[in-house]
Amino acid sequence: MTTPPETPTGTGAAEPLITIDVWTDVVCPWCYIGESRLHDAIAAEGLADQVRVRAHSFELDPTAPAEAATTNVEHLVEAKRMPAEKVREMESQIQQMAREMGREYVTDRPMANTRGVHRVMQAIGELRGAEAATAFFMDLQRGYFTGSVNPFEADVVIRRAVAAGLVEDAARAALAGRTHDEHVEAEVREAASMGARGVPFFLFNEKYTAPGALPTDAFRQALRQIAEEARTAQDSSDPSASQEAGS
Repeated sequence: MTTPPETPTGTGAAEPLITIDVWTDVVCPWCYIGESRLHDAIAAEGLADQVRVRAHSFELDPTAPAEAATTNVEHLVEAKRMPAEKVREMESQIQQMAREMGREYVTDRPMANTRGVHRVMQAIGELRGAEAATAFFMDLQRGYFTGSVNPFEADVVIRRAVAAGLVEDAARAALAGRTHDEHVEAEVREAASMGARGVPFFLFNEKYTAPGALPTDAFRQALRQIAEEARTAQDSSDPSASQEAGS
């Protein structure tokens, strides 16, 4: 299996050509698939150094238990009244999609409420910026679906938050719910105001929205069009480009 690429951050230019805001949840399988397709599309379009991705909070299921005393399959059986066989069939289909993209995907995972992880991401973002917060969150999400990380183990989250630049006491306070809850709520409301009813939900250059895990080709087409629009806007605002055109 290939390793998913790091989140592009637009380090190749002063300002990225494209900024993509994505509302996501750590336990959302379609968020994992959508993020994988998006990054494949970015690489295929040759935009890896011209795109910045920023993760935003959205709870897929606020009613999930506070502690991981159940699995993803058991949770859907209980919460959605879905037959276990149907849930496992759905998980197997998503696993196949992931493997076709060269990504690992385990079908049996721990399940709990994700609000604490979102609060920690918000704390990192406030102190260290969106890039550090996004890297922290996407790393947890990838680890969750590859079976290498349990995001519901407090020590795991704290250790990774500290590595991202957060003081341990601040990380523990956020995880426990003493800080940054309002930041999570604000981002959920922002997504809802744009029509989001679930995740993943994408916003390109603060202008175009796209709900769901689009096919890779659809992401490529969108990136191509938005990049061309952004380049045209840059050229029209560049005095030197105007002078060259008129010479």
